[in-house]
Amino acid sequence: MKYCNKCDISIKSNHDYCPLCHQTLEVVKKENVVEKYPEYQSKLRPFQDITKKILMFMSVTSIIGLLITNYFTGFDQLWSLIPIGSIVYFWLLMTVGIFSKHNIASKLFVLTMTLIFFVYMIDELSFSAGWALDYVAPILLLSCNIAISFIILIKRINYRDYISYLLLIVLFSIAPIILIFTDVVTILWPALASLALAIFILLFIIFFFPKSIKDEIKKRFHA
Repeated sequence: MKYCNKCDISIKSNHDYCPLCHQTLEVVKKENVVEKYPEYQSKLRPFQDITKKILMFMSVTSIIGLLITNYFTGFDQLWSLIPIGSIVYFWLLMTVGIFSKHNIASKLFVLTMTLIFFVYMIDELSFSAGWALDYVAPILLLSCNIAISFIILIKRINYRDYISYLLLIVLFSIAPIILIFTDVVTILWPALASLALAIFILLFIIFFFPKSIKDEIKKRFHA
Protein backbone atom coordinates (compact mmCIF):
# COMPACT_ATOMS: atom_id res chain seq x y z
CA MET A 1 0.00 0.00 0.00
CA LYS A 2 1.30 3.45 -0.94
CA TYR A 3 0.14 6.93 -0.02
CA CYS A 4 0.09 10.29 -1.83
CA ASN A 5 0.20 13.14 0.67
CA LYS A 6 -0.72 15.67 -2.00
CA CYS A 7 -3.93 13.95 -3.16
CA ASP A 8 -4.51 12.43 0.30
CA ILE A 9 -5.27 8.99 -1.10
CA SER A 10 -3.98 5.46 -0.58
CA ILE A 11 -3.06 3.51 -3.70
CA LYS A 12 -2.54 -0.19 -4.28
CA SER A 13 0.21 -0.05 -6.87
CA ASN A 14 3.78 -1.13 -7.64
CA HIS A 15 4.50 2.24 -9.24
CA ASP A 16 6.55 4.93 -7.53
CA TYR A 17 4.47 7.90 -8.70
CA CYS A 18 0.89 8.98 -8.11
CA PRO A 19 -1.26 8.43 -11.23
CA LEU A 20 -3.11 11.71 -10.54
CA CYS A 21 -0.43 14.28 -9.65
CA HIS A 22 2.75 12.28 -10.48
CA GLN A 23 4.27 13.00 -7.09
CA THR A 24 6.49 10.35 -5.47
CA LEU A 25 4.42 7.95 -3.37
CA GLU A 26 5.21 7.06 0.22
CA VAL A 27 5.38 3.38 1.11
CA VAL A 28 2.90 2.66 3.91
CA LYS A 29 3.02 -1.12 3.75
CA LYS A 30 5.28 -3.26 1.61
CA GLU A 31 3.26 -5.67 -0.49
CA ASN A 32 3.31 -7.08 -3.99
CA VAL A 33 0.27 -5.91 -5.93
CA VAL A 34 -0.88 -7.86 -8.98
CA GLU A 35 -1.91 -5.23 -11.52
CA LYS A 36 -4.21 -6.32 -14.31
CA TYR A 37 -4.62 -4.24 -17.43
CA PRO A 38 -7.04 -4.68 -20.33
CA GLU A 39 -5.55 -6.11 -23.47
CA TYR A 40 -4.33 -3.38 -25.80
CA GLN A 41 -5.99 -3.29 -29.19
CA SER A 42 -4.23 -1.17 -31.77
CA LYS A 43 -6.37 1.24 -33.77
CA LEU A 44 -3.96 1.00 -36.69
CA ARG A 45 -4.67 -1.43 -39.47
CA PRO A 46 -2.20 -4.31 -39.58
CA PHE A 47 0.69 -3.64 -41.94
CA GLN A 48 0.22 -6.40 -44.49
CA ASP A 49 3.28 -8.61 -44.97
CA ILE A 50 2.91 -8.55 -48.77
CA THR A 51 2.88 -4.73 -48.78
CA LYS A 52 5.96 -4.63 -46.57
CA LYS A 53 7.76 -7.12 -48.83
CA ILE A 54 6.88 -5.12 -51.95
CA LEU A 55 8.15 -1.87 -50.40
CA MET A 56 11.31 -3.59 -49.18
CA PHE A 57 11.93 -5.13 -52.63
CA MET A 58 11.46 -1.75 -54.32
CA SER A 59 13.77 -0.08 -51.80
CA VAL A 60 16.58 -2.64 -52.18
CA THR A 61 16.40 -2.69 -56.00
CA SER A 62 16.33 1.12 -56.08
CA ILE A 63 19.43 1.31 -53.89
CA ILE A 64 21.28 -1.22 -56.06
CA GLY A 65 20.20 0.62 -59.22
CA LEU A 66 21.37 3.97 -57.82
CA LEU A 67 24.77 2.58 -56.84
CA ILE A 68 25.27 0.96 -60.27
CA THR A 69 24.28 4.17 -62.06
CA ASN A 70 26.58 6.21 -59.83
CA TYR A 71 29.42 3.78 -60.56
CA PHE A 72 29.10 4.09 -64.33
CA THR A 73 28.72 7.87 -64.22
CA GLY A 74 31.77 8.23 -61.99
CA PHE A 75 32.29 7.89 -58.26
CA ASP A 76 33.96 11.30 -58.01
CA GLN A 77 30.56 12.64 -56.90
CA LEU A 78 28.54 10.31 -54.68
CA TRP A 79 25.17 11.81 -55.62
CA SER A 80 23.47 8.41 -55.15
CA LEU A 81 23.83 8.73 -51.35
CA ILE A 82 21.17 11.47 -51.32
CA PRO A 83 18.27 9.37 -52.70
CA ILE A 84 19.59 6.32 -50.79
CA GLY A 85 19.51 8.39 -47.60
CA SER A 86 15.92 9.36 -48.42
CA ILE A 87 14.95 5.70 -48.71
CA VAL A 88 16.64 4.85 -45.41
CA TYR A 89 14.94 7.80 -43.71
CA PHE A 90 11.58 6.65 -45.07
CA TRP A 91 12.01 3.28 -43.36
CA LEU A 92 13.18 4.95 -40.17
CA LEU A 93 10.14 7.23 -40.25
CA MET A 94 7.83 4.24 -40.72
CA THR A 95 9.53 2.15 -38.03
CA VAL A 96 10.16 4.80 -35.37
CA GLY A 97 7.59 7.45 -36.18
CA ILE A 98 4.52 5.33 -36.96
CA PHE A 99 4.80 1.74 -35.76
CA SER A 100 6.98 2.22 -32.68
CA LYS A 101 5.24 2.11 -29.28
CA HIS A 102 7.77 4.43 -27.63
CA ASN A 103 6.59 7.79 -26.31
CA ILE A 104 6.30 10.74 -28.66
CA ALA A 105 9.31 12.56 -27.22
CA SER A 106 11.70 9.70 -27.99
CA LYS A 107 10.33 9.48 -31.55
CA LEU A 108 10.78 13.22 -32.11
CA PHE A 109 14.30 13.11 -30.71
CA VAL A 110 15.44 10.19 -32.88
CA LEU A 111 13.82 11.57 -36.05
CA THR A 112 15.22 15.07 -35.43
CA MET A 113 18.78 13.82 -34.94
CA THR A 114 18.52 11.58 -38.01
CA LEU A 115 17.08 14.38 -40.14
CA ILE A 116 19.92 16.72 -39.08
CA PHE A 117 22.45 14.08 -40.18
CA PHE A 118 20.55 13.54 -43.44
CA VAL A 119 20.41 17.22 -44.45
CA TYR A 120 24.08 17.60 -43.45
CA MET A 121 24.93 14.74 -45.81
CA ILE A 122 22.97 16.45 -48.60
CA ASP A 123 24.78 19.72 -47.89
CA GLU A 124 28.20 18.06 -48.06
CA LEU A 125 27.47 16.01 -51.18
CA SER A 126 26.01 18.98 -53.05
CA PHE A 127 29.02 21.18 -52.18
CA SER A 128 26.74 23.89 -50.81
CA ALA A 129 27.65 26.77 -48.51
CA GLY A 130 26.97 25.03 -45.21
CA TRP A 131 23.24 25.76 -44.92
CA ALA A 132 22.60 22.50 -43.05
CA LEU A 133 24.59 23.48 -39.95
CA ASP A 134 23.99 27.22 -40.29
CA TYR A 135 20.20 27.11 -40.54
CA VAL A 136 18.59 23.65 -40.59
CA ALA A 137 20.27 22.02 -37.55
CA PRO A 138 19.53 24.79 -35.00
CA ILE A 139 16.02 25.36 -36.37
CA LEU A 140 15.24 21.63 -36.14
CA LEU A 141 16.53 21.55 -32.55
CA LEU A 142 14.43 24.60 -31.73
CA SER A 143 11.34 23.03 -33.34
CA CYS A 144 11.87 19.75 -31.46
CA ASN A 145 12.14 21.67 -28.18
CA ILE A 146 8.89 23.51 -28.88
CA ALA A 147 7.08 20.34 -30.03
CA ILE A 148 7.95 18.30 -26.93
CA SER A 149 7.09 21.22 -24.62
CA PHE A 150 3.68 21.76 -26.24
CA ILE A 151 2.88 18.04 -26.20
CA ILE A 152 3.50 18.02 -22.44
CA LEU A 153 1.42 21.15 -21.84
CA ILE A 154 -1.50 20.36 -24.16
CA LYS A 155 -1.90 16.63 -23.48
CA ARG A 156 -0.96 16.95 -19.80
CA ILE A 157 0.93 13.68 -19.92
CA ASN A 158 3.42 12.41 -17.36
CA TYR A 159 6.20 14.94 -17.89
CA ARG A 160 8.77 12.82 -16.05
CA ASP A 161 8.98 10.51 -19.08
CA TYR A 162 9.77 13.51 -21.30
CA ILE A 163 12.17 15.61 -19.23
CA SER A 164 15.18 13.45 -20.17
CA TYR A 165 14.57 14.13 -23.88
CA LEU A 166 14.15 17.85 -23.24
CA LEU A 167 17.47 17.85 -21.39
CA LEU A 168 19.13 15.99 -24.29
CA ILE A 169 17.81 18.56 -26.78
CA VAL A 170 19.16 21.32 -24.51
CA LEU A 171 22.61 19.71 -24.58
CA PHE A 172 22.54 19.29 -28.37
CA SER A 173 21.44 22.93 -28.73
CA ILE A 174 24.85 23.96 -27.40
CA ALA A 175 26.59 22.27 -30.35
CA PRO A 176 25.86 25.03 -32.95
CA ILE A 177 27.37 27.62 -30.57
CA ILE A 178 30.53 25.51 -30.23
CA LEU A 179 30.71 25.19 -34.02
CA ILE A 180 30.58 29.00 -34.30
CA PHE A 181 33.81 29.31 -32.33
CA THR A 182 35.42 26.72 -34.62
CA ASP A 183 34.25 28.67 -37.73
CA VAL A 184 32.22 25.68 -38.96
CA VAL A 185 28.98 27.64 -38.48
CA THR A 186 29.02 31.21 -39.81
CA ILE A 187 25.41 32.39 -39.29
CA LEU A 188 24.87 33.41 -35.67
CA TRP A 189 21.13 34.06 -35.14
CA PRO A 190 19.70 30.50 -35.65
CA ALA A 191 22.21 29.03 -33.19
CA LEU A 192 21.53 31.78 -30.64
CA ALA A 193 17.74 31.37 -31.01
CA SER A 194 17.99 27.61 -30.49
CA LEU A 195 20.26 27.99 -27.46
CA ALA A 196 18.11 30.78 -25.94
CA LEU A 197 14.96 28.63 -26.11
CA ALA A 198 16.84 25.62 -24.71
CA ILE A 199 18.11 27.68 -21.75
CA PHE A 200 14.61 29.09 -21.15
CA ILE A 201 13.10 25.58 -21.05
CA LEU A 202 15.92 24.35 -18.79
CA LEU A 203 15.39 27.24 -16.33
CA PHE A 204 11.63 26.66 -16.42
CA ILE A 205 12.13 23.00 -15.49
CA ILE A 206 14.64 23.87 -12.75
CA PHE A 207 12.36 26.50 -11.17
CA PHE A 208 9.02 24.72 -11.47
CA PHE A 209 9.93 21.01 -11.50
CA PRO A 210 13.21 20.66 -9.53
CA LYS A 211 12.17 17.38 -7.91
CA SER A 212 11.37 15.88 -11.30
CA ILE A 213 14.93 16.51 -12.47
CA LYS A 214 16.37 14.81 -9.38
CA ASP A 215 14.02 11.85 -9.79
CA GLU A 216 14.89 11.54 -13.48
CA ILE A 217 18.65 11.63 -12.78
CA LYS A 218 18.25 8.97 -10.09
CA LYS A 219 16.14 6.88 -12.47
CA ARG A 220 18.60 7.13 -15.37
CA PHE A 221 21.82 6.66 -13.39
CA HIS A 222 20.39 4.45 -10.63
CA ALA A 223 21.69 6.89 -8.04
